[in-house]
Amino acid sequence: MSNALMIDAILTLGFGVQHSLIASVAVKKQASTRFGVDALAWRSVESLLNVLYILVAAMLWQPVDIVVWRLEGISATVMIVACCLSWIWYWQLHLFEYDCGLAFGSTTFVSWLGGPPSRPKLVPWKVGSRRWIRFPVHTAFFGMFFLLPTMTLDLLVLAVVLNIYNVIGSVLYDKRLEKIGGSAYADYQAVTGLIWPPIYRAPYGAWNITMPHPQHWRRPQMHWMGVVGGAGLGALYYFGLGATHLTPIDMVKVGVFGLLGAILVGLVLGLACRPEADDWGQQQTDLSTTVALSAALGVIFWVGAIWLETGAPPAFAAYLPLWFTVQYVGHVFAVLADRRKWTYCKRAMLSAAKVTGRG
Repeated sequence: MSNALMIDAILTLGFGVQHSLIASVAVKKQASTRFGVDALAWRSVESLLNVLYILVAAMLWQPVDIVVWRLEGISATVMIVACCLSWIWYWQLHLFEYDCGLAFGSTTFVSWLGGPPSRPKLVPWKVGSRRWIRFPVHTAFFGMFFLLPTMTLDLLVLAVVLNIYNVIGSVLYDKRLEKIGGSAYADYQAVTGLIWPPIYRAPYGAWNITMPHPQHWRRPQMHWMGVVGGAGLGALYYFGLGATHLTPIDMVKVGVFGLLGAILVGLVLGLACRPEADDWGQQQTDLSTTVALSAALGVIFWVGAIWLETGAPPAFAAYLPLWFTVQYVGHVFAVLADRRKWTYCKRAMLSAAKVTGRG
């Protein structure tokens, strides 16, 4: 048992170490110097390596089913609700308070596909909880992994090691942003907390700091196709994956169905969603937001359906790979489908104009 827990702890710690290493300023400088990949585009490499690491770590995970605590009755209900709210907050943060396309690097990649556009820039903004907390996603991790009504020994190791490195990683990330953001980030730091809100020090947070308005959720009604795509993905995962477990076969299936879902959703959204902006960059921000909605809702619908059917959610290790794969690959395929559609329409219009002119 002790060997199994040690392996699980090393696998959990390894995720944080590799994540911080590849996200370090030194590695980004080398990527820019040697390969011409800027820091924002490097995020796609970071996210891909994170997904691959999770899939491999899940295959190597050593379950230890010794129960540390098991709550029942109203206490279990309260714990489940709190845990679910933490996960919902996590998804909400990525949909509304972050731009997934920029955060994961897909927007940078598709900007290259569209020709020689201006490079997208990752800018801070004071949306929602980010008015008080610089890294609210890291705050959500505590509830997501600790608030389980039934906690086994291996899951407790996961929660403890992950959140220790969660704090360390937050500090390291904050230091990197200090170098990048300069005085503007220092002003933001002064009125916000790293992981917990500065209730007594700065109760109003960043309310009075002027920041750019986010552009990724400017017109919510334009993203209704993202809900349709999410429902389709949820059905695909439900019937194709079912209740996944930490086995090599299940993790391979997760990768396969993530790619399949990404291609299907990307093609459908690319052909169905008409751009509502003239600027290429804004078009991709809008499209990546629609894809992000599909990616998140697909996982949420699938997890909810399996949980209601079996009384237990699918393996945590499947969530991020499915979500990232659809977000990144789906965005790319949506752009490819969109370009084919508009190229065809443009040629058809030119042909019609020539015919009319001859007539």
